[in-house]
Amino acid sequence: MPDINVSKSIARELIALIKDSGIINQLDITPKDIRIGVFYTGVVLSSGHAGMSYTPVQEIPEAVCCPRSHAKMPAAGELLKMQITGLMDYALDDNALKAAVGMATLNALSSIMLADDTCRYKPSAYGNALDLVEITGEDTVAMVGAFPPFIKRIQEITKNLFVIDKNPKVVGEGDTIKIESADRLKEIIPQADILVITGVTLVNHTLGPILELAKKANEIVVVGPTASVYPEPLFKRGVTVLGGVRITDAARMIHLIGEAGSGYDFFENCAEKVIMRNEVIPAMQKD
Repeated sequence: MPDINVSKSIARELIALIKDSGIINQLDITPKDIRIGVFYTGVVLSSGHAGMSYTPVQEIPEAVCCPRSHAKMPAAGELLKMQITGLMDYALDDNALKAAVGMATLNALSSIMLADDTCRYKPSAYGNALDLVEITGEDTVAMVGAFPPFIKRIQEITKNLFVIDKNPKVVGEGDTIKIESADRLKEIIPQADILVITGVTLVNHTLGPILELAKKANEIVVVGPTASVYPEPLFKRGVTVLGGVRITDAARMIHLIGEAGSGYDFFENCAEKVIMRNEVIPAMQKD
């Protein structure tokens, strides 16, 4: 079992940074709309800012009947009455649905901080996060969470690619990559020169422990709509590139989430990919 202080340390630090920024009181922020969709969870704030998170439905296989399903989100119908700080704390919950709401809330609040003119973190580029990473044929690349477009691109450069995912069927039948079990994390991650990690690890509290295993990596990329956070806690832990999203139309985002929208729908209608490279904070010294 991972150390709880490590597994939830990033979320705890994000919550503290947002509280210390004073934006909640300054803008009198309350939740305006919350949707827990099939694929994504979204939160819209009273300020008009919004955030997304992956909905980790595979994490709740036991929710197969009304009593058990109700136990996963007993506050359904009451979430908009909660204080924004309470929703932020959901990011620390072991309940997957609550954690998704919490991360979407943190992403929405992070977007306020990142939009401030005084914020030292600025977009380095827009689009594909791998555009900021140089990969050679000699590099060993580990990917936590399968990204099929990334897989194809990396395979054209190096044969040393390991993809770790809980779902062995996450790639199509025509793909040649073998999906490794999460049981091999401790074996594979320390070998990687380049590490690509899904932002979903922020929801299931595995990002911190994974980063602690990355002893050799000279590039660590955390990517996906869930990774749209204020980057400081990640950069301090060695992340070199953060690829998240900026919501450009909050109302459209929430509507799409309610209709089981996917990433393609968001990028075509209400979000843009934003990439930030860590050029501000040196990584923590690794043993």
